[in-house]
Amino acid sequence: MQTPQPEHNESKLILDNLVELTSQREQNMLESSLLSTLVEAMHVDRVELFACRWIDNAPYLHRRLEALSGPGKPVVRETSDDNWLPPPGFLYELLNRPDNDDGILHTPTGLCLPLRCMGNITSLVIIHIAGEARANRAMLKAMARIHENFLRLLFEADRDMLTALHNRRKFDLRFYNLLASLQHPQTPQSPHILALLDVDLFKRVNDQFGHMVGDEVLLLLSQLMQQNFHEDDGLFRYGGEEFALLLKSSAAEEAELALERFRQTVERHAFPQVRNITISIGHTRIDPLLLPAQLIEQADRALYYAKGHGRNQVQSYEKLVADGRLARQTHDSPVDYF
Repeated sequence: MQTPQPEHNESKLILDNLVELTSQREQNMLESSLLSTLVEAMHVDRVELFACRWIDNAPYLHRRLEALSGPGKPVVRETSDDNWLPPPGFLYELLNRPDNDDGILHTPTGLCLPLRCMGNITSLVIIHIAGEARANRAMLKAMARIHENFLRLLFEADRDMLTALHNRRKFDLRFYNLLASLQHPQTPQSPHILALLDVDLFKRVNDQFGHMVGDEVLLLLSQLMQQNFHEDDGLFRYGGEEFALLLKSSAAEEAELALERFRQTVERHAFPQVRNITISIGHTRIDPLLLPAQLIEQADRALYYAKGHGRNQVQSYEKLVADGRLARQTHDSPVDYF
């Protein structure tokens, strides 16, 4: 029996990893699979992925994932506690020239591989390579293009095409998965908040300025949301001028303060032509013993109260009930669907 040649083993490794990569249907899993593949295929000890976003026309990076070589499959871990920071100087040229040839850039510790979606750089992969090691640039470019093709498919399925926030389909999936995870006793029980946000008097904006200006307002509002909330916070366009947020914090009061700060940010922001708009927000604490529809109804009742009592305010379902301003919603015995 012939011993497999090294080239055969490496080709099989790459093909096996491609099968795993192309089976993913979630962006986080797709990115994890890509990093694991690069560690194995390039025989390196460490690969990192940085998310990229633009705030006031300046790029910021946030380290999200790190893959380390191990005795078996590479170990991929989240690094979501890292902050958004300006990129080091050697990356500015790449980020400001996204059409720069193949985009693969030498760094002090190896290579930087940009990943694009819908024409924009959305993340950077940093591959740490020893000084004497040679990189297979053709394989890197091919892996990047495969990843981008699948990321575009996920983007088109999960994102709202106007605002680039996650859409209602993604909200339903994320919300159900969150409730399912909270029903397990071993899951850390940090407070989670469901908030519904609505643009006040948005019909007047469309009637007075036209739907193109109305769309611009929604786009700019979504950008403000991305700038004011964390990467791990769930931000969704729920429908029309209504948005949903799934927030996690160490205390419910922190989430409420974050929502109030955002309300003030929107109130102070100068929107082109329209100048100023306001938003109303209703929120509720996520109780894993309740059904998704029940929690959405609680947040919606708080939002409806805010809209009906002056607009431009943040209201908590629990506080409204405690103060006697809303009657507590009665629910039948909850059913465990997970």
